[in-house]
Amino acid sequence: MTQAGLSSWTELVQTLNELNKTYRDVCELSRKKHKALIVIDLKSIEAMNGEEAQLTQKIRKLEETRQKLLIRLAVENRAIKKDTNMADLAEKAPTRELRMLLEKLHQALDASTKKAVELRDNNRVLIEGALSAVTYHLNRLGGLHVENAYGKGGQEVVSHASKLEFDA
Repeated sequence: MTQAGLSSWTELVQTLNELNKTYRDVCELSRKKHKALIVIDLKSIEAMNGEEAQLTQKIRKLEETRQKLLIRLAVENRAIKKDTNMADLAEKAPTRELRMLLEKLHQALDASTKKAVELRDNNRVLIEGALSAVTYHLNRLGGLHVENAYGKGGQEVVSHASKLEFDA
């Protein structure tokens, strides 16, 4: 194993560790967002959306780095492919220490990504519920009644016209 090859393995461990930290940050932000969605704190939600975009960009860059490192490792070891899973990759690590680190990071990253997806889905349910409530109240204020059926072209059926009249 060359020094460059060992360096690639070390960089991969560092990248996976950073990915895991970033996913944990996403989870923490999702928990905060969940609380803000419950109390409908729009200013906090808006601020969190910007932070969420930054974390997403960071994850994208780390994933690109991870892919490049895998390509470098594949050049050194032909048994490693671009789509080699983490368990198989860990087995090919040059040292026992790296193997153990990769296995632990894989487990931690797997747990972090699953938690991030779960929290995102929970927040999506809250957002959809809030949008339904807003739509209901706007329709009620406007004197509209949306039927339980859909009309031609998939549009909702409104039983009578809007009573909203605004003079500018």
